[in-house]
Amino acid sequence: METGIVSGDLLVPGNHARSWIFETVQADRDGPLTHRLLTFTTDGRALVRRTVFELLGQLCFQHSDWPLVASATELALSDVDLPVRRIAAALLVHIVEPDRAMAVLNASTDPFVRIGLMHAILRRKVPEHQAILDRLRSDPVPAIRLLANIAVFNRDDSVAWPALDAAIRTDLEVSISVLNALGSPYAETAGELWARALTGLDRVQDCCAWAERLANPAESSQVRLEGVRMAVGAMRAWRSAPARVAPMLTGLLGEKPSEVRSAALRALALSLTASRLGADDLAAVMDDPDLGAVAATALGCVGDHRAVPHLVRLMLSDSDEPRLAEAFRAVARAGADPEAPVAAARQILAALPDSCAPELPMRVLAVFGPAAAAAVPELIARLEGAENDTPDWAFYVLGQIGPAAAAAAPGLREYPTQGATSALLKVTSDRAVAERYLAGCPEELRRGRFASELLTWLAEHGGLTVRQHKQLWSLFRVPGFEQVESAGALWLHEGPAVADELLAVLPKYLSDDLYGPKVLRVLTAMGSHARPILDRLDRFIASRRRAAFNIGDEDAEMRADEMLLAATIAAREQIAG
Repeated sequence: METGIVSGDLLVPGNHARSWIFETVQADRDGPLTHRLLTFTTDGRALVRRTVFELLGQLCFQHSDWPLVASATELALSDVDLPVRRIAAALLVHIVEPDRAMAVLNASTDPFVRIGLMHAILRRKVPEHQAILDRLRSDPVPAIRLLANIAVFNRDDSVAWPALDAAIRTDLEVSISVLNALGSPYAETAGELWARALTGLDRVQDCCAWAERLANPAESSQVRLEGVRMAVGAMRAWRSAPARVAPMLTGLLGEKPSEVRSAALRALALSLTASRLGADDLAAVMDDPDLGAVAATALGCVGDHRAVPHLVRLMLSDSDEPRLAEAFRAVARAGADPEAPVAAARQILAALPDSCAPELPMRVLAVFGPAAAAAVPELIARLEGAENDTPDWAFYVLGQIGPAAAAAAPGLREYPTQGATSALLKVTSDRAVAERYLAGCPEELRRGRFASELLTWLAEHGGLTVRQHKQLWSLFRVPGFEQVESAGALWLHEGPAVADELLAVLPKYLSDDLYGPKVLRVLTAMGSHARPILDRLDRFIASRRRAAFNIGDEDAEMRADEMLLAATIAAREQIAG
């Protein structure tokens, strides 16, 4: 454990020792392991102290009100190391009662500790502390004043908003360097905090207006960056914001290279709507050595064919651009010419041993489906060259290629796995492949994504037997994935006779980022029989705010809302007729 703390590895998700610590502390939060961790809070090495307090902060997401840890954390507020004090301040607010946190804030004379405490207190508003917060609005430390002004925003007192905004703007520039360097896992920049406050008050126009004012070329680069960050905050919260701030962001792309220009491009790339609105501006910077990869990926993610040559070069250069696979999927769906992407993927596979199946090239081949048939020899080689692992990627890609991959059928028959069976079915279109598998399953299924896939394929290709129909109904009765996956096959097999059952169940999944698109496809297939759901679709479409998802990434959640909104609008048009 000490080695992991010293190296910082215990802060890396997926680390085995970290997982063990989380499980052990969860089982006994005041047990020997917690006491052992607390010994490192007084270690002579500042990096060790920082690491252990960060780790305790992550553990505290599961355990608020933790007196044992609170005592050590409060002592750390006087640590000689500033980052330790900042981390400890944020942690303390999370694990003590609000009154104690406010008492510590009142007693502290360290401006950095007070700022750290105040920063964290913003997330735990307590009405009884309003008087203290009002007093802090005239604190001698600008960052404290700014945070206090943000904290006292009240939905029921809109008359006070302009004065609070003005006070925040007055203290913003001098507070930026302090707030943006808090060094805590809870830290947000000054502009992000302001945007979050405006978001909570549903002040979309004000948030966008302040973003534009702060990003003005007359302001300092620090202030302009906060303007861009406020624009991002607005886009994450409101569906109308990308259209409002995109002109400002694209305008910044025309400036000379700077941190502000880079931030504007990255902000534009975060939103699918903003990327579409700024497509020509993104295309103009795809050759930029610093920003080109982000621009091309963003353009690709909205299906713009101009990005394809750049995406291919990124794949060949082993780029780590995180949304590259998403970009290839979007351009493939938009009908991009598959020749160059497929050739590049084959080139990468040809340069590697047959036992290797790099994820990105395989994903690229998969999204182009039958158009990737030229890669079948390389995929067959993966079937034959597999060593320690089952060639699951090869199975998947062959299945996406379908009948054009018929030459792979003998190799697929050598693998008794679900992935190979799925690919064999799609390659051969032989019902017997699915029927044999389902015959080996019980009539009453309680779970089974693969069984749903096979039953859906059979429903699409000739229908179901009586037994298979019973299997399908048993899956539909299981809430969650099985219910959603089996709904389409039920409609295919029974048609209007099952409409009432589907409409009684499917609406609850409409606002889910994973299930929603699948449900919309079923409702679209139902056509006029799904019209009772139109009011529900209209309410989702009319919402000004983003749908609330739990992806864990605010930008991914924004894009998920954009995609689900587009799919809902398209489905509504088809259903309404």
